[in-house]
Amino acid sequence: MKHTAFKAEEYDKKIRQTLPYYEDFYKQILDILSVMGKNDAVWLDISKNRFQKAGNRFEQTAVQEIEEYEKYDVITAVQVNHYLSEKDRESAVKNCYQALKKGGIFFSFENIAPNSEKGKQIVLQRWQNYQIANGKDPAEADAHIRRYGTEYFPITVNAHFETMQKGGVQNVELIWMSYMQAGFMGIKE
Repeated sequence: MKHTAFKAEEYDKKIRQTLPYYEDFYKQILDILSVMGKNDAVWLDISKNRFQKAGNRFEQTAVQEIEEYEKYDVITAVQVNHYLSEKDRESAVKNCYQALKKGGIFFSFENIAPNSEKGKQIVLQRWQNYQIANGKDPAEADAHIRRYGTEYFPITVNAHFETMQKGGVQNVELIWMSYMQAGFMGIKE
């Protein structure tokens, strides 16, 4: 399974051309962290390959490999779980939940699926238009949209809530949503 549409060295540029308000994902996380006084975070990804460019600013691990228990105040998984099967998503979320200290916060920002076929057609066209308006050629934008349901597997907002709750995450909240992306937060009690 191909886990990302972009090579590590082009990721930053391409993700901004692809996802509306991508920078806002992190602004939302940092805003909530500042309100709650949290500062020890681990950044998760689908693989370690993308972390080679990131340097040593944060502790980094693949979402499937986190095995710590009650170690972190904050765990983020940004644009990670939509590449995983339902079973693997639940396992990844459970791993994150177990790695949180009491009172810890789990953030997940993901592609989401619309609730209807008509809604899907509308938002996919809108998303494709965004990509073209932000520098992708029409063929590249179309190729990215055609990956939906074949290389990445968005689920509805309600399914995200269910997955997080099955993984043990409590106090799940929708904290941000636009186009076909949403941010979720859960707090461990």
